[in-house]
Amino acid sequence: MNKISKITFAFVICALILISVYQAASACQVDEFYTTKEGSLLAATPEILNEAVKYEEEGNKDKLAALLSKGIVMRLKGNIKVQVLERSVEFKTLKIKYLDEGNLYWVKDGSLIQIKCQ
Repeated sequence: MNKISKITFAFVICALILISVYQAASACQVDEFYTTKEGSLLAATPEILNEAVKYEEEGNKDKLAALLSKGIVMRLKGNIKVQVLERSVEFKTLKIKYLDEGNLYWVKDGSLIQIKCQ
């Protein structure tokens, strides 16, 4: 009986610790919200985004300018809060949504700054 009560006591203590840690963490769950970095590229699909990033890395300014002028690709404005909806491991991209509009876009991983609770 003494062994069972020790095990029960240990279980209750662990459960209380887990609950208190969860409550502290849940008050700061913003890992799906980020702010944008000025100048990063965004597009409607990961394929178009990767094409634009390739042109940018190669220094092919004419092809990148064509995509930008047609509105197929755009540049992010800085410090705007967005929500990350999906992550593509294959393309290393993030699907985002601006909080004030319903359009969905893709950005390269690293184009956003994670919001951290203090």
